[in-house]
Amino acid sequence: MSEDKTISAQELKRKLDAGQVGFLFDLRNEDEFKAWRIEGRSDFPVLNIPQEAFVGEEELHLEKFPKDRQIITVCAHGDAARYAADQLRGFGLSAAGLEGGMDAWSEFYEARRAADDPIIYQVYRVARGCISYLIASGKEAVVIDAARHTDRIEELAASLKVRIVGVFDTHLHADHISGGPALAEKAGAPYRLHPDDAGGAALRFVPLADGQSFTLGACVIDVIHSPGHTPGSTSLLVNGTYLFTGDTIMKTAIGRPDLGGMAGAWSAMLHDTLFRRFKHLDDAVIVLPSHAASSREQDERGVNHTTLGAARRELDLYQLRDEAAFTARVSTSLPENPQQYQQIRQVNLGALRHDEPKLKELEIGKNLCGMAAQDGSRTPENR
Repeated sequence: MSEDKTISAQELKRKLDAGQVGFLFDLRNEDEFKAWRIEGRSDFPVLNIPQEAFVGEEELHLEKFPKDRQIITVCAHGDAARYAADQLRGFGLSAAGLEGGMDAWSEFYEARRAADDPIIYQVYRVARGCISYLIASGKEAVVIDAARHTDRIEELAASLKVRIVGVFDTHLHADHISGGPALAEKAGAPYRLHPDDAGGAALRFVPLADGQSFTLGACVIDVIHSPGHTPGSTSLLVNGTYLFTGDTIMKTAIGRPDLGGMAGAWSAMLHDTLFRRFKHLDDAVIVLPSHAASSREQDERGVNHTTLGAARRELDLYQLRDEAAFTARVSTSLPENPQQYQQIRQVNLGALRHDEPKLKELEIGKNLCGMAAQDGSRTPENR
């Protein structure tokens, strides 16, 4: 039997971006596979056979695998994938197991420079579609929407020789655990959140307010309260050019208003934000969201962004200026509301504490913070 051969999450992402993944074999159970799987910027063949149906019956499935392409095997933690790759190589096929399985894929982050003045880095958690930001000017930096694992952000700050002087959460996150409070404490910096999202909070925060301005080195950060996705959702406008919208506006979706069980009232807030609160902002303003539907939304630099003009032209909810029509469309655009989201909200308020295995369990799966387009024409797969 040949020596084990594996592929890291980083190398897998590079291959996905380059369109070099020829075949992926996922050994997880069917329900896990359907809920959440590895995706790239383009389609590639994927086969799902649960581990218990494959192990010991390998020869029965050989005709399903290509003989002329590398097979990347995937499982939950990495062991089954390594075993399956070894078995397939024993039959003369080319195969490599994903190191650490979906656990490692879930915790893989990549950083991309989105702007130079000020310096803006996107830190993208690929499997979850979560995007964090580090903005640096002079010798200072702020962080926006830090994910649970803050190592990559801290490494960036160290490499730029800047001190983190502020940490912002644009809203109370429901799909992932925020790393904002812990990062702020570690950096000795204030953690800022809008009080409308902080009911029942058992952690320290500095309230954000509409109209506030902050100076960071040579740049100015203006606070725009933009409720709808949550009552406290807040956007941050940097130098009048870069708008950090959290989940309010994403590249291919608008943030859903139902995660707090108040879809009707929050839909009205969302309509007001899109058509009144953002009305004064120019079409050329660059939108930097905190979530992505998939890697297909990244440009050639690996950066996820859009403009307000593009959002106003292309997102279906932006075509509905009438509030009644808008809220009616929202009610038919809402995806499932995952049960664990309410627990995550409580964790992010500091009102509920879990150990690391439970936190990891709560974050399993893709984020579902955006609403789907009605006609399918603007989904990431078709852009």
